[in-house]
Amino acid sequence: MTPGSASGTTAGKALPEDGFPSDLFLKWSAITLMLYFGLRLLYLATSISPVIPPDEVTHFGICSIFSAVPFFPENSPDSYQYGLVTNIPWLYYWIMGKLLTFNFLGISDLVFLRLFNIPLAFALIFYTWRTLRLITDDRLTQILLLVAMTNTMMLTFLSAFVSYDNLANLLAAMSVYYLLAFFQNRSSALLAASLICQLAGCLTKLTFLPLVLVLNSILIIHEIKNLPGLFPALITCIRDNKRRSIILLLVLLLGLALNIQLYVGNYVNYGKITLETTDVLPLENALQYRLTARGYVFNLFKEGRVSKAQALEMTAQINHSGDRADAVFMIENYENFKKDETPKMGLPAYIPLWVERMAAGIFGVFAHLQIANYWPTIAPVAFLAALTVLAFLIRWRPWGAAWFPTFLLVIAGFYATFILYKFNYKNYLENGAPYVALQGRYIFPVIGPIYILASTYLMRLTNERAVRLVIFGVATLIFICSDFPLFLARITPNWSYWPTN
Repeated sequence: MTPGSASGTTAGKALPEDGFPSDLFLKWSAITLMLYFGLRLLYLATSISPVIPPDEVTHFGICSIFSAVPFFPENSPDSYQYGLVTNIPWLYYWIMGKLLTFNFLGISDLVFLRLFNIPLAFALIFYTWRTLRLITDDRLTQILLLVAMTNTMMLTFLSAFVSYDNLANLLAAMSVYYLLAFFQNRSSALLAASLICQLAGCLTKLTFLPLVLVLNSILIIHEIKNLPGLFPALITCIRDNKRRSIILLLVLLLGLALNIQLYVGNYVNYGKITLETTDVLPLENALQYRLTARGYVFNLFKEGRVSKAQALEMTAQINHSGDRADAVFMIENYENFKKDETPKMGLPAYIPLWVERMAAGIFGVFAHLQIANYWPTIAPVAFLAALTVLAFLIRWRPWGAAWFPTFLLVIAGFYATFILYKFNYKNYLENGAPYVALQGRYIFPVIGPIYILASTYLMRLTNERAVRLVIFGVATLIFICSDFPLFLARITPNWSYWPTN
């Protein structure tokens, strides 16, 4: 029996080849990969300078401010340099702030919080693997998924540092898993778990909102025939599992209330759900935050309120060297943009640039120092991606595996399209800078669905065991070599927590 055969499914799941590879091989492969992953994260967490990871100084600063108060802090002179600490998604900062109060280990607070981000990465891998198991039990596919999740350079890099992305990525994976598990098992507790994770995600990062939209659209479409019986089923569930149901209901209501307090409160008080620093703080205080200062100087030039020379002079007030360089680039680029020396790209021309840059930032590192993975080192990844697309086109059936692969395709496709069009392309049209805020890590909330689809269909490309092993081996080699070996080959002493003289 083969994974690609029609007879190789039961309850919508493709079965593995009998006895190949063995459960023991799967077990030890997983242990080896997790150990290798964990050792690399420990190395990164204890050796990389805090000025390198994306926005870690800001995230750590806000966590420290949250650790100093029992509940929620107020904006103050101590917090201005980090932007807003009110009117923002706060869950990650609150959790890490509370954990920080338990640092009795004699290590720095930064390293302490870095170490507490590592379990979030392991949980992300665990829930992604559980989602794959809803689709297939094929062991080679499972191992390949683990290889991909533990050997993607930017994901590995980010997982070792203080960043709300780590919690947001985990909550995204949990939301997807519990939703699909609900479709399979029809347990209201699983649906509640998905909704709770979604609400928690919205309290963690703003860009979680489009993921909530697509997940609940799929839920409504999938359950539209069952809507009339939903309320009676809910009453029966509460009656049969009274204590658990009441707890889940209270957590749901609490999550909903906190989201209303944040987003509806922002809209009522400021007229929009997401706020800029200048919406809340006086301009003088807001400009102490590096990103606000960068945007303010650029907008002054863009609106013609200062000359280019004046704007360039004002960038000297931006303390962060990376943001200062970004501001200078944005000013220079926008001047050419206005003069049509840099023609405006339409969406068809922008998409290939977006894909190239995203790939460079997923299989490289885009932080305050960069390891951009462009041609030719990205060539093996491009080959693997092309092979994956071919396998998908040949083997994908919309209705296969209880529609789960199609749901994952919709989730990943919708989220990627949102990031591409509503975020990156819109920013490009406004400032003329195609690469500003174009980061591979922005796709990580749906990296699980993407890798699940890639692993599944690569291993279904052929039913020949020998060919499957060759594909598996080549894919594994590409992922492993494109992560830590390439990282070590590219870093310099400037990356080190303890720079050499």
